[in-house]
Parts: sequence; C-alpha cells; structure tokens
Amino acid sequence: MKLRLHRLLSFCLVMLAISASLSPVSATEPSANQPPVKLILDTDMSGDCDDAGALALLHALADRGECELLAVVTNRRDLTNASAAAVDAINTYYGRGDIPIGTDKTGPTAFQRTSPYTTALRDDFDHDMLPDSEAADALDVYRQALRTAADRSITICSVGAFSNLAVLIREEPELIRTKVKSLVVMGGHFPQSNRREANIATHVEAARLVAEHWPGEIIWHGFEVGKQLVTGARLKSTPQTNPVRRAYELRPMPGNKMSIDAGKPSYDQAAALFAVRGAEPKVWQIIPNGRVEIDDRGITSWTQESPGAQSATHSYVKIATSPKQLARTIEDLMVVAPK
Repeated sequence: MKLRLHRLLSFCLVMLAISASLSPVSATEPSANQPPVKLILDTDMSGDCDDAGALALLHALADRGECELLAVVTNRRDLTNASAAAVDAINTYYGRGDIPIGTDKTGPTAFQRTSPYTTALRDDFDHDMLPDSEAADALDVYRQALRTAADRSITICSVGAFSNLAVLIREEPELIRTKVKSLVVMGGHFPQSNRREANIATHVEAARLVAEHWPGEIIWHGFEVGKQLVTGARLKSTPQTNPVRRAYELRPMPGNKMSIDAGKPSYDQAAALFAVRGAEPKVWQIIPNGRVEIDDRGITSWTQESPGAQSATHSYVKIATSPKQLARTIEDLMVVAPK
C-alpha cells in the first residue's frame, strides 16, 4: 500500500510539473502580492484599432487587480472629432465610465485621418463624452493625475503621437521628474532602420523632443515587436455589445478583409502589457543603457552607452518567448468579459 501511495504521489508531482511547463500563460502571469500599477494611457484612438485592443487589455488587467487606469488622453486629433467618445464607450463597457479623458487640441496634422470606427463607437454605444474639441485638455488631465499621485508612482504608456508628452515636458518637467516612474512607448524600429514608423512620423518634432529631453526612463517598443503578435480574430466570440469587437469589425485590412477576420498586429497591446507587467525575463529581452536618436526625417536609431552614463536612460525591447504564445496571452486579455 505504501509503495502504491508513493508512486501515486510521484505521478501527481510529475504531472503538475508538466502542466506548469506547458501552460500558455505561465510566463506572463504577474507576481503575487504586487500593488496595482498606476497607469496613464496616451493613445491616438484613430485609424488603427489596436488602440481599442490595448484599452481592452488594460481593463482586463485592472479587473485582475494588476493596474489602476488613472486617465486616458488622446493625441492625434482625428477628423471625426470622436476619439474621446470611442475611449469613453470602451471604458463604460468595462464599468469604468468615470475615468478622466483628455484630448490634444493643438497636436499634429501629419497622417491626420478619418477613423473607420470611432463614430460607430460614439453613436452606437453608451458614453457621456463631449466631442474632442470640447473635452478636457490632455495637459490638464495629466496635471490632475500627476499632482495627486505619490512620488515616482506613475507609469505612462504612450501608443500614438508624442504631442501630449512634448507639451508635458515643456509645461511640467518637474511633475515628470517627481511623479513618473517610467514611460513605455510604442514607436520606432530597433536597433536600426531606414523606414519611418507612424507614431514618430506623425509628429517628428514632438518625438525628437521627448527622446532628447524626457527627464527619466523610457522603454521603447519598436514596430518589429508588435508586428509578430497577431490578435483580434477571437473577438468574434465576444458579444455584439462589445465596442472593441466593433472597432475590429470596421478597421479594413489588405485583401478586402477586416481586422476581426484574421486579426492584426498588436503594436499597442504589447506595450500596454509591458507597462503593467514589466520586464518579465521569460517574456522580454531588455537592451538597456542607451539612447534612441531621431533624425529630422523621423528615422530612429539606437546608440549604446556605457552602463551608468548619465545619458543611458533608454532601453528597447525584444520578444524572448514564442510570439504565438505571447499573442495568445494578449488575446486572452482582449476577449475576457468585463467583471
């Protein structure tokens, strides 16, 4: 009897070990007992729908107690005047319609566009947001969130143009120094490229100002990261009342398809996941101790510095796990039902 019990116990331990090693989300589960990350999302919520996917992911992480979404600001000035309304429709769907939202009033016009989905989210889903031109100013929303925060407690995740961040540097550099722990941005190509990335090219002057003068840590997620992570098709399994599903149904892709048909790259979701869960070694490889430089055309390049150098405050990110596994983790969070 003792021999059989010993064998049964051994078998159970082996199966548990195998199960843990095969779990698709084991490498991206958060550490236990960590306080929620205090986060501000700076998004263009305009032409591409991965902004909607990133906001859905952040709400799912907030439902899990991993982050607190303090505010959302928009930065591209979409021609529909409805980016803030789209944000509020998503926030309301997830039960957080009271999150402050601010808009960029004097931002870039390069790559300005008419969104394929923001008007549908404005018109067909619950929200109480004014048009972008009448909503609170992004700088005022930043000020309110930062002034009331503990020192070095805020993570900013930027997944669009750098216009709001540039204004924040000009107007409130001391708030950044004292209140912001880190800035995670989706933008550029790394380590080198001869192509412009859209978030940089939208407002090159602002992007250069941020890269050169941001008074703290910046972690860069380049185009090459999110390009490998295709998500969104599983939104078909969510209710028609889900505004994120609608955004993916309306955003065209090449080949006369929509984003919901076969998914699309998760540029913004990858940065948002990193902003909350951080540099998990099984998921991300971090290239630290350097600077991102942006030329006057909007081309990014990486310059490695000596560890400890005053200028070595930037890092960029590579995927260290299976891209399919990471995409699955991202999509799992995108499709989970609100609490």
